[in-house]
Amino acid sequence: MNSTDQQDPPKPDKKSLEECVKAFETLASAEEKIREAIDFMRGSIAHSSAPDFRSFWEIRKRCLPVFKDVETSPSRTQLWGEYIELTKEGRQLKSLLDEESAFAVEQIDIAIAALEEELGKYTDQSEEILSKTPEVFFVKEPQSVEGRSSLYQQRQRRLNFLNTYASRINALRKELIKTEMRLRQKNKLFQRLSKLGDLVFPTRRELIKEISDYFADDVKGFIQDNFSESTFCEEKVRRGVFYFREEIKSLQGMAKVLTLNTHSFSLTREQLSSCWDKLKGMEKELKKESSEHKQLSTENRVAVLAAIEEVSGGLQEGKLSGEEGLKNLDEILRKMREIQLIRGDVHFLKDAIKKVRDPLHEKQEREHLERKKAFEKKKNQQIEALSEKIVALKERVPSVDVETLNSELDSCQNELKLLAASREVLEGLKNELKNIRDKIIEKEEEAILNLSDGDRATLESLHSVLDQRKQRRHEVKVQIEECRKIIGGSSLDFEKAMQMNERMACEKERLEKIDEGISEIEQKIKELKKRA
Repeated sequence: MNSTDQQDPPKPDKKSLEECVKAFETLASAEEKIREAIDFMRGSIAHSSAPDFRSFWEIRKRCLPVFKDVETSPSRTQLWGEYIELTKEGRQLKSLLDEESAFAVEQIDIAIAALEEELGKYTDQSEEILSKTPEVFFVKEPQSVEGRSSLYQQRQRRLNFLNTYASRINALRKELIKTEMRLRQKNKLFQRLSKLGDLVFPTRRELIKEISDYFADDVKGFIQDNFSESTFCEEKVRRGVFYFREEIKSLQGMAKVLTLNTHSFSLTREQLSSCWDKLKGMEKELKKESSEHKQLSTENRVAVLAAIEEVSGGLQEGKLSGEEGLKNLDEILRKMREIQLIRGDVHFLKDAIKKVRDPLHEKQEREHLERKKAFEKKKNQQIEALSEKIVALKERVPSVDVETLNSELDSCQNELKLLAASREVLEGLKNELKNIRDKIIEKEEEAILNLSDGDRATLESLHSVLDQRKQRRHEVKVQIEECRKIIGGSSLDFEKAMQMNERMACEKERLEKIDEGISEIEQKIKELKKRA
């Protein structure tokens, strides 16, 4: 077992080197001098954790020549043996402490090298490393700092990271101070720690100042908005006393989590304590009011519950219909908003209303499903009837005249427009009607081909005249629209407005004549087609 692992004996009163040298020189007997020197040497290395090797070797050097003046005797042999034993023990202890010191130096060097590597990575990959740093946890985040929540998170996470390295650097410095080693070696290690500190402490100091200033500003803003001389309203604070109390506690808790400088921490704590003092007494008043409010809420709950039970009884006895019951329940809910009720009573009464309302809603849902089924049935019947009608019309195309076919086709198309069916069904019926329309057109064209040459020439002439008159009608409509736009403007004088009105009246008269002519030609075309 190493001597450092053993418990050191109680430390006796120890003479200084100067006192020992003075006593050594004043003693007359050589044997007494040697005895004084041996006792001092033994005391110098009595504590293995902090031996005084400088004094030990100095007295040893002074003691050695004195042995020449002592005559050979058993006491001289004994003293020489103790002298040699102490010398060996001193050398062994020195060797042991040198080994321990070398080991400690090696460990400190390894720790510093690890710090250098880690901080080197932080310098090059700070964002990646910080993304792996745990988020800062606040018991409850104050609402007054919501706008800067991400800023506090970012700054404090960086500070937490730097605080870890700052603690490790300070711990290594303390360990280095305690460890015995050569001064040159110790200075080199201190220089390396100083360089690491330059990477951590200035940045940490700036972040602490920045986050302290932000937090102080937020607390100042909270106080200016609610507790300053110009904005403090006792009635407002009394109504929100519980909110303000929790907000102050949240800000105080946040101050303990954030790394703030001493000034900002003391200042904000003092400011928040002054706000807390203004809330004293209000809580008791609110509790008293809350008790009164609870009593009133209990009375209102009894009255509302009686109204709910009355509606429930009316529904069970058949005095109220489902719609009347729902209407009465809605009225009860409306009245609940107008009276004083605590949260628990509101939930209780809403549950009671829900128990009465749910069966009514279920009944309404069943009736709705029945109506939906009836509607679907009726719709399917209409689809089936129209499908049969279309099939019958398709079969009658060869034997019925074109005019009757067109009339029945138009009837089917009108029914199709009013039909409520799926898109696939409607598309299928439309295609069937298109096929029928194509067959009717084929039949009409075939009849026209069977006309005599004179009738066919007359029909072509009528179509030509019809096209011309439709073209003229389009031109007249354009003229009427232009006149309407000009009259609608505000740039015409009275005379020009009268002229435009006369012109539009003439154009409308022309349009009526053209429409009559078109109707007459269309009638003649129909008569010719009937003869075919």
